[in-house]
Formats: sequence, structure tokens, C-alpha cells
Amino acid sequence: MHTTRLKLRDISRAAAIVIALAAGVPGQAWAQSNATSTIFGEVSAPAGATVVLENLATGVQRSLTPDTSGRYVANSMPPGRYAVRVLRAGAVEATQEVEALIGAGAEANFGPASAAGPVGQEQTVVVKASRNPIDVSNTNNGVIFTAKELKALPVGNDVASIVQLTPGVSRGTNSVYGNAPSIGGSGQSENAFYVNGFPITNILTQVGASELPFGAISNLQVLSGGYGSEFGRSTGGVINITTKSGGNKVEFGGKVSIIPRSLKGEPENTYYPNTGANPKTDGNLLYWNRDNGSTSKVVGLYGSGPLIKNKLFAFVALEQTRTDSQAVAATADSGTALARGWSTSQSKVDRMMAKLDYNLTDDHHFEYTKLYDRTKTDSQAYGYSYATHASNGVQAGKGETTVNCCGSSAAPGANIDIFKYTGYLTDNLTVTAMMGESRTSHTRTPNGYNPLLAQTSSNTSTQVPGLSYANPQTVTGTLVDPSSEDRQKAKRLDLEYKLGKHSLRGGIDRIDVESKVGLSLAGGYRWSYLKADDPNRPINGAFETPAQGGGYGAQGYYVSKDLNANLARPTSVQSAQYIQDHYQVTERVLLDLGLRREQFTNYSTDGVAFISQRNMIAPRVGATWDYLGDGTLKFFANGGRYHLPVPSNLSSNMASPFLATSEMYTYTGVDPVTGAPTGLHAISKPYSANNAYGQSRDAREVTAIGLKPLSQDEFSLGFERALSKKLVVGASVLYRKLNDTNDDVCDARPLQAWATRNSVDTSNWGGFQCAIINPGRDNSLMVDFDDGKGLRRVDISAAEWGNPLPSRTYRALNMFVEHPYTNGWYGKLTYTLSALKGNMEGQTDSIGGGDVGLTVSDDHKELMYNAYGYLPGDHRHAFKAYGFMQVIPDVMVGANLSLTSGAPRNCIGALPDNLKFENDYGDSYFYCNGKPAPRGSQGRLPWQAQLDMNVAYTPSAVKGLSLKVDVFNVFNSQTVTRYNETREDHGAIARNYLQVAGRTAPRSVRFTAEYTY
Repeated sequence: MHTTRLKLRDISRAAAIVIALAAGVPGQAWAQSNATSTIFGEVSAPAGATVVLENLATGVQRSLTPDTSGRYVANSMPPGRYAVRVLRAGAVEATQEVEALIGAGAEANFGPASAAGPVGQEQTVVVKASRNPIDVSNTNNGVIFTAKELKALPVGNDVASIVQLTPGVSRGTNSVYGNAPSIGGSGQSENAFYVNGFPITNILTQVGASELPFGAISNLQVLSGGYGSEFGRSTGGVINITTKSGGNKVEFGGKVSIIPRSLKGEPENTYYPNTGANPKTDGNLLYWNRDNGSTSKVVGLYGSGPLIKNKLFAFVALEQTRTDSQAVAATADSGTALARGWSTSQSKVDRMMAKLDYNLTDDHHFEYTKLYDRTKTDSQAYGYSYATHASNGVQAGKGETTVNCCGSSAAPGANIDIFKYTGYLTDNLTVTAMMGESRTSHTRTPNGYNPLLAQTSSNTSTQVPGLSYANPQTVTGTLVDPSSEDRQKAKRLDLEYKLGKHSLRGGIDRIDVESKVGLSLAGGYRWSYLKADDPNRPINGAFETPAQGGGYGAQGYYVSKDLNANLARPTSVQSAQYIQDHYQVTERVLLDLGLRREQFTNYSTDGVAFISQRNMIAPRVGATWDYLGDGTLKFFANGGRYHLPVPSNLSSNMASPFLATSEMYTYTGVDPVTGAPTGLHAISKPYSANNAYGQSRDAREVTAIGLKPLSQDEFSLGFERALSKKLVVGASVLYRKLNDTNDDVCDARPLQAWATRNSVDTSNWGGFQCAIINPGRDNSLMVDFDDGKGLRRVDISAAEWGNPLPSRTYRALNMFVEHPYTNGWYGKLTYTLSALKGNMEGQTDSIGGGDVGLTVSDDHKELMYNAYGYLPGDHRHAFKAYGFMQVIPDVMVGANLSLTSGAPRNCIGALPDNLKFENDYGDSYFYCNGKPAPRGSQGRLPWQAQLDMNVAYTPSAVKGLSLKVDVFNVFNSQTVTRYNETREDHGAIARNYLQVAGRTAPRSVRFTAEYTY
């Protein structure tokens, strides 16, 4: 807490210095939403002048009147290219063209004309104009990528690959959470993704986001910090995407792309590590990976144009990716598992984006966006021989089909509709309204599976002699419930009003989330054929003996109808209100003052609120100082608090209903086709040994009373300097500190101690089922000890829990050198020096795993012993460089280099004998060989270096044709990115200790042919 106060004081002083030192005259405020853009500037002779902004694609115009000082500001403008004209007496006096980017400001200033003449007389006007190389109109920390840049750079065609270009961004440390990035030291679930202002973050887990056709991206902005009160629900970064729109020009085109397996580097084999303690496996082959590989093919089409010129426009993009993959799926010593040792899959990803833009008038704009993202995968398993390193071609089972299965973070998918209205009611008043809905389904269907066939289970000892017991249901166990899905409805209203030096922006938003998630028995239920040794002895839960039931029950034969399901229907509501004052203190100084108020409520399947976090106040402050007044040197500072909601999958784990019942019958026969019993006579009602009759836990038992949300404070300072029009440099420092988090605790010892102190009878208590608390704080729970007195409040102090306060601090120095696109080339080099330290990663956990928000870290206090140190996402040094060059008129080359120091290593083992307790987690602690092994104290992984390059040929003889080759990981450097860090296995050194668990992907080559008409 002392550190936080110190940083607040420092940032306040810095902001005060910025204001106090600045010189200039009062001006008009400018500002922009992070989902739109702003065009601003100055006219030297404002009297009688009008500024007209024309979108060059659509012809839509907006007129503004400069104030008495000559300043003009156009807020909430759609990103795109604009002609900015100064009109006087109806005649064009001067013109500039600017490109307005998402979340940024475009400046167009107009000085005195060099030629004079009567107004309205035809003449050539030469204008003194300036384009500032640095955006002085915002205070956030962000990077913007345009469609042109993304097309020129060698980068994967997905959002996560683009985000990796940003300073302070690293790849996630746990593949369980897919390729979701870590931004500024945050966990992989702490980012927010938007398309045209609508949230597309994974509804269920908050990990990753839906995708759109790559060619549909117009602008992509990565805010790695410092964003204003307009945005929340993120303690990592905000990824803002605007899509392309149609215009008055008719365009259509397509592309074909292939990444062939034959040109990929061979993946390195995996071997058992040389532990020195396991002679039977040390150094031996574990996985033969060299035949693993895949071929991907992409086909894309797009078209755009006017449906009504200057009024109604359409843009449509379609993209389909097909991938055929093969891989060894069994270890060299897995014995009978080799019958399923070769895995193949065929996936198809369909993506679509359609956008309609309608201008009722130049001041009233409506838009509709449709996004569709679906992944379907068919997989099979075959036998495999390590002797020949080949599949025997014998299929095991019939395979299965998955569609956006199980809330996958890698491919959550979505079907999204977004409606948006923007109204420029006056020069000073703008209103935007947005509403949309997202739907995602998750299914996993084994090929040949018949959902109407129940499972049957029997063996020779439970079968009536002479009867045939068919089992046509080929699928056993549980499957993703066929009704699994996620739905999200979002609404948002923003108002912006310019009042002199203040641009006041305020708004409200609300997100309603509904999910159905869980597993159920394949076929709906199972018939389990059984036999009682004594037909006359009662069976648990039965009201008749088998003999009394008749049929074959007289011989002891009976059947159980088993139901097993945990389908949860969690819901949540996330709402917020904000106000932001973009205060133009002087012409050179902009002060951003914001306040955000948020509410997060999570409901159980029964509709009871088990998490209710209200009135969370998040102040934000930022300052920008245009030191020289010409946009060539900018100082900036910002600070604020950020909150993160609990994902809805947490309630599906903690507050979901659980059904596990058996209902017994005697029977007189068996259907020879379905295997189902006939002639049934019930001898029991549905019975559950663990009282699982489909009810949920009491919501009051699930979370601590007055649970605080996950929150983080952030502060930054920096500058940008344009040394010339061809060279810009900058540096910034960023500090982030985690305040609180939510996590589950499963330690019954403090509760048992409380019960003992208070003479509570716990002899019938079934035990503690875990609850969500604020680790390191005093927490009060509602507990039913099964003593007949129902729920009672149990107050447990932080000392009694024994868990420390959560700690995660991120400190970073970011520096860059940039060559804007001039003289045919663009380039940018960044360097980040950072330190990420603490005792937990956040909502996700690389070491212990667990679902988002339910990490292993705080289950009991011993898991946090020695847990403080450098976290898995700590990469001390990171160099990133990317750019492209037009080497000759028809040829462009591009490159992308990443050089990152390795993450810290750990040693995980068992507790010392004096700390062990009943039901501890075995080999899961920061101890090795009985001695403390503090987090991150075992050295570092190797540096990761990857160079990607491309060359594009656009023959002038065939206008619109582009042929491109991208080579990813040119030098095929398959660097180790993760080891198995568990050293001990029941007292011995584990044979997999320091086994390679992850490498960078081998070299691959992508060929792309694209044609635009």
C-alpha cells in the first residue's frame, strides 16, 4: 500500500510539472474515442471560413466552423482517408488529405495562402500546411496497425500474431489457454477485444477472442496501458479492431494461400531427460515428432461498393481455412496405447464479415456488422509402430467431430450481430449508440454416434445365461452436453460535448452473459447390468429386494439406470458508467481526467447472485505536453485503476448442479438391437450415494462475504521525439501493481479449527468443497456443518488462512526508433527491459494449471510457501524489429525479427516431512529434495530468436495481382520454451524432470496469390 501511495504522489507531481511548465494560449479541447478517430487542426484566418471533411471512400461530408482562435475538432469520425478543405464564400481555399486511424488523432493545419486574389476567383492556391509526425491528441500507450502495414509484414493471419509485434507483449506461458497473449505482465485472461466497439472476448473464459477474415481488418490498435475511463474489464491490454467498409468505388477480389507440410521444418523429437536416477529411461526416445506436420489452405473472397451512391455501402469478406494434420500420439514405451498412436485431423474454419453503412444524412450514420467464426474438426486415431515409425492404417474407433468445442480459448468462435448509430447533432454534441448479440455453440460428436442410444454395461458374471446383451452405443463415458452454448448481449450509449477547452465524454454500457456448459453421459444415460449375491438382501436405496421385483430378479439379476450430468447455466451482468474530461489546459497541454464506476454480478444456475461486486471506482488521469507546439516533441503521463470481472466458467465449476443417480429395476429380457432391458419393474427410486440429485450448492457457500474484485493500479511516463520527418524516437516507463484477486481456497483446516473453538459438532460434516475468497485478506464464509443448525457465518482471519496477499508487479522501460514510411520503406525497432515478479500470475496459472479464476495457487497455504519470485511471464530483455521496403516498383520485401530472453525456471516437489498433512497435493510445491526452491530460482530458459521474411511481387503488367511468399522462422530455430519442472515422484526423482514440454514452431512457408479488381 505504501508503494501505491508513492506512485500516486509521483504521478501527481509529474502531471503538475507538465501543466506548470507549459506555455501557450487557451485552445479548444480535442479528443477521440478509442473506437473511432478525431480530425483536428487550425485555420490561420478563421473569420468567414468553414472546414469541410470529406470521406474519400464514401463521399460523406461533415462541416465545422472554426472558433475565434481558428481551432476546429471533429470527434467520433470513422477511420479512413479524408480530404480536409477550407471553404470561404463557397469556394475552396485550401485542401489537405489525412488518414484518420482508430483511437488516434489526425491533424491538418492551414496557414496563410501564398497567392492572393478575389475570393471565388479561379486561381492556384498554395497552402502552408503541416502534418505532425507525432499524435499529441491522446495520452494512452498504444500501437496502431493499418491494413496496408499488415499486408506488407510477414505475420500470421490472426489477431494474436499481430499483437505480438507490440512492445511489452509476450506469448502466453501455458498452451492450455491457447495463443492468447500476455500484455504488460498480465495473465492470458486479462485482455479485452473489440470489433467496431463490440466486445468479442471469449464469453466463457475471457481467454482469447473470436476472429474475423484477416483481409477485413482496417485498423488494429493495441492499447498496452493508459486507456481512459471509456474502457474497462481489462488489466492487461485492449485490442481494438475496426473493419473495412464499402465506398463509392466497386471492388472485388480474392486470394488463395497455402502452407505446405513438405516445406516445413521437421519438429524436434522429444527424449527423456538425463536425470541420472532413471537408467531405464534416461536419454531414451519419448516422442517421435519428425513426422508430425500439417498442410493449410486458405481461400478468401471479398467485395465492396455502393448500393446507393453516397448513401448506402456494403463490404463482404469470406474466408475458409482447411488444415490436414498428422502426429504421433503415443510415447515410445506406451505399449497397448499404440493402437491409438497415430492421430489425424481435418479442420475447417469458416469466417465471414459483412458490413453495411447507411448515411441518412451527413450527420446521421448507421452501420450493421455481421461476424461469423466457426471451427469444425474431424479427428481419427490409428495404430502406430515405433519400429517402422509409421501408422499401420488400422483405425481405432470411428473418430469424432468437434465444433468450437468446450469453450476452447484457441477457437471460441461466434455468430455476432452489431448495430451502431452515430449522430453529429451539432458541431459540439455527438451521440453514439451500440447494441449487439453474440452466440457460440460447443459440441463434440464422435463419428457414428447416435445420441438416442443409451450406453449399456455388462460382463459375463452379470449377464443372464442365454440372453444376448447388445451394446450398439459405441461411445462410453461423458460428452460435452449437446446444448452447450454461450450468449452475450451488449448495449452502449456515449455522449460527447465540447465546451470551450473541455471535451466532455460520458456513457453507460451493459453486458449480459448466459452460458450452458457441462458434460452428460453419451446417449443420455447408461444401463448397468448387475447381479446380487443374495437376491433377498436389500440394495442401498431400494425399497424392494431383487427377488421381490420378479423376473430375473429371483436369480439376483437386476439393472441400474444411471444418470450423470453437470450441466450448468451460469449468467452474469457487467455494467459500467464513465465520464471523461479531455481538458485542453493550454494549446500545448491536454489533461485527461476520467472516472469509471463498474458493477459485476455472477449468478448460479438457480439464478442466485453468488458474486456481487458493486460500486467499483476506477479513477484515470493522463496528461500530454506538446512541448514545442509543433508536434515534434511530446511528453505524456497517465495513471489509473483497472478492474477485471470473474469469468462465467467459474460459476459452472463452483455453483453448478450435479446429477449422479441410479435407479434399480428387475427385468425379463433384453432388446437384441438396442441392448436395453425389457419387462422392467422398479425396485428403487433414483438414488445418489453422494446426494447429487441435480441441485446446486447453496450460492451463499460459494464465495466470501463482500468479495473484492481483481484490481490493478498502473502508472506510466514517457516521451516521443521526431528528430526529422524520417526518424522518430521515444521511451516510456510502465509500472503495474496487482491489488487484489479472486481465487478458490479448499483448505478445511481453518474451518475445522473455528468449529472446534466454537464447540460445533462436525461429525456429520461432509467436508469443505472450496470457496472463492480474496487471498491474503480476512474472509468470512457461510458454512453448513451438518449439525442441524443450517448456515452460519464463519470469520477466518488472514493469519488463520495463512495465504499471503497476492503480489504481482511489472516494471518496464520501453524504447523505440521508427522510420515512418518515406522514400519507399518503413521500419521500427523496439526494446523492452522489464521485470515481472510476485507470488501469483493472476487469473491463470502456468505451473499448477486449473480453470481461469480457479488456480491451484491458493488452495491451501503451503502452496504459497516460497512462491514469491520471478513469474513465468518474466522476459528481462525483448527486442522487436519489423518493416518493409519497396526495393523496385514491382517488388516489396518485409521482415519481422523477435529476440527475447528466456523465462525463469522452477523446481517443484513435495513438502518436507514436517510440513506434510493429510490430503496434501503431493509433488506440487516450491520445495525440492526437502529444501526450499523459491519461484524462478533455477536459472533461465534459453533466448528465443525468430526471423520472419517475405517478398511480394505485384507485376505492373497485371494490375491488381499480387504474388507473395512468407517464410516464418527462417533459421528453423526450435528453441525450448518450457520444461517439465516437477522434480519429484513419490520421493524419487521423476523420470520426466526437465523434459522439454514446448518449443517454438519450426520453419514454415506460405504462398499467397491475391487479385483485386
